[in-house]
Amino acid sequence: MPPEDPTRQQLTQLRKLLISHFSLDELRVLCFDMGLEYEELPGNTLTTKMHGLIEYLQRRGELPKLLAEVSEQRPTVAWPMFAAKKPAPEKEQPTTQTKPKSFIHEKSGLEMLHIPAGPFLFGEKKQPAFLPDFWMAKTPVTNTHYAKFVQDTGHKPPSYWKDGQCPKALTDHSVVEVSWHDATAYAQWAGLQLPTEQEWEKAARGDDGREYPWGNEWKPYCNTHEAGIGTTTPVGYYSPFGDSPYGCVDMSGNVWEWTNSWYDEKEKYRSLRGGAFFYFQRYSRAAYRNLYFPHYRNYDVGFRVAEHLSISDSCFSVFCFSGGSGGFPQPLKN
Repeated sequence: MPPEDPTRQQLTQLRKLLISHFSLDELRVLCFDMGLEYEELPGNTLTTKMHGLIEYLQRRGELPKLLAEVSEQRPTVAWPMFAAKKPAPEKEQPTTQTKPKSFIHEKSGLEMLHIPAGPFLFGEKKQPAFLPDFWMAKTPVTNTHYAKFVQDTGHKPPSYWKDGQCPKALTDHSVVEVSWHDATAYAQWAGLQLPTEQEWEKAARGDDGREYPWGNEWKPYCNTHEAGIGTTTPVGYYSPFGDSPYGCVDMSGNVWEWTNSWYDEKEKYRSLRGGAFFYFQRYSRAAYRNLYFPHYRNYDVGFRVAEHLSISDSCFSVFCFSGGSGGFPQPLKN
């Protein structure tokens, strides 16, 4: 009976065997066969990529899957035999089978939806990518949600709040005229994060690369210029027709949403997603990228928040990204 938990010596042996019997090109094929994205492994050398692959699979309890695959491809190699330790159940990171589909975040009052782990198609070119599971707010942060933050922290309210008070007619509308710094301050207060572009896009279009949250064909299911409304609508106004595959609302139109990603490697602009009420429908496609200075505030810019299972988990740094050029952001800097 193989030991349940591999020793450091066994992991070192496995890494050395993989490096000895697989080239970078062959590792690329191996990742493809296992449903992983080679380009998203950390580093540029065979050694660092193999180390990242082993570490990621060990955390997920999937090293036996790797051993089964390499044993089939290199049957003459004496691969180490062990079963990876199953991750202990945690409240913050339950298994996919037991994870609820939503919960109400206690401090912010936002409903958070579960976005499952797995591959998806990212960007205009629909490049294969992978993300671990995470939580995404069902709606953008509303004026009501933001008011609690302002009250608790004394943060400067948006300029359209008369006497610093949330407008009664806009309580269920997305808060606007907030900079990236304002949005980040809210997220930190709530113990949450702004989503990366990849997280935002997967939550908006699912894993099949659809153009809009509801499908590939344009439908009047969102607040864009074509609707003729000319201002924000209450969050969820077009629900359920405009909802994403995971149930997120207003991910097309209404207001632009800040993300935590830089637009490109110059790290001058932050990326925004989703389009807005004053913009035509082509800007509301799930893959469309916009950019503003982080200090920028405007009447059509808001945000929503996300929650990662563990912001320090190595699989997050491997498979999530910061801004980038050419429509496909580059890996996060650790």
